[in-house]
Amino acid sequence: MLRWRRKLARNAKWLLATEPGWSVPMPWVFYYQPLYMVALGASEVELGAYMSVSRAVSVAAPFLAVHLAARLGFKKAFLVLDTVANVGYLLLLLTGRRELFGLALALSALYAASGPLWEVLLVEGSDPEAFVALYSIPSVIYTVGSSATPLAGLLLERFGVVEGFRVVAAIALASFAAKTAALAATLVEPRSSPADGGRGLKPALRLAASDRRLLAFLVYSVIASVLFTVPSYLSLYLCDARGARLSVEAAGLVPTVSSAASLAVLALVTLKPPVNRTPYLALSAALGVASSLLYALSPAEPRLAFLAAALSGLRGAEFSVSRAFFMDMLEGFDAAARSQALSLLYTASGVFTIPAPTAVGYLYSVHPTLIWALAASASASQLAIVLWLSRAARIRAS
Repeated sequence: MLRWRRKLARNAKWLLATEPGWSVPMPWVFYYQPLYMVALGASEVELGAYMSVSRAVSVAAPFLAVHLAARLGFKKAFLVLDTVANVGYLLLLLTGRRELFGLALALSALYAASGPLWEVLLVEGSDPEAFVALYSIPSVIYTVGSSATPLAGLLLERFGVVEGFRVVAAIALASFAAKTAALAATLVEPRSSPADGGRGLKPALRLAASDRRLLAFLVYSVIASVLFTVPSYLSLYLCDARGARLSVEAAGLVPTVSSAASLAVLALVTLKPPVNRTPYLALSAALGVASSLLYALSPAEPRLAFLAAALSGLRGAEFSVSRAFFMDMLEGFDAAARSQALSLLYTASGVFTIPAPTAVGYLYSVHPTLIWALAASASASQLAIVLWLSRAARIRAS
């Protein structure tokens, strides 16, 4: 048990140690951002349009990471892009100027550039046996942060939505600055040179064209990006008179329920990473269908939102397991090639999900429960893909 701990590289250890600096306060910011923006005059459709702009920026951002890494190295490129994305996003939100919201979300799209570099730094030099744990531990920390969302809710109750959110954003900014300073002093450059990584895209494209399993996984990831848009409206939905009709304080308890379930699942996969990834992914997709239907029914019975949150929380290890599944496909690739392949994954998700936030915002404006019909359909599609991947794996093994 926990044999993977001895198989972590230096960068992985420091990235995990400093992860609370981002993953604890940022869930508070993301959860209450829609309420803050609407309180300052943005409409639901406008909010969706801003997120679509952010998705458009995220399409080109991953390959910006590749080029910047070739000039600066993985470490410096990651620190630069991560700082611009987080500091720019938080500072512009803190101004409270509605006309800057679009720019704030556009800068936040640079997560799509820093993300592939973060993943390369995280896994390079570590044993594949540790991959699920490497991805699940940040998820655990993020879930802990989400479970503390009621603390942020108390600040919003105490100071009001606008001033309370600014306090939360200031806390997140200070925490991120401390994390980044620690990483600047401790991260080291991977052994493979990004300057020699121009060839990395060709193997990734060749693999995508020749391996139907990888193509299926890319579609799975695109759908996951669409699904990720729906929870952006969760805090609005829970407090909406057409939705679950909860108070702001009660709505803050919903992510706590979800987080508790997520922590249990993440602890399980961290202690005993699954060798076969597809059974959990299939279960996760089925739970996605069930939780979406329960959220859709919560206007009739608000307590169903808490059950929906619990089922949704059981999907907490989905990202960790699916990313480990993808990394299994990239076995034998060096750091530069992995960076290109990850950039391809980020870009593919971005290209096909640019209209998703605007579409979700429109559906919400027509009737809030329509966003859960979309989520249920997306989860059902994921389930079909996972079942096909499982069947393909059995055929390859036979």
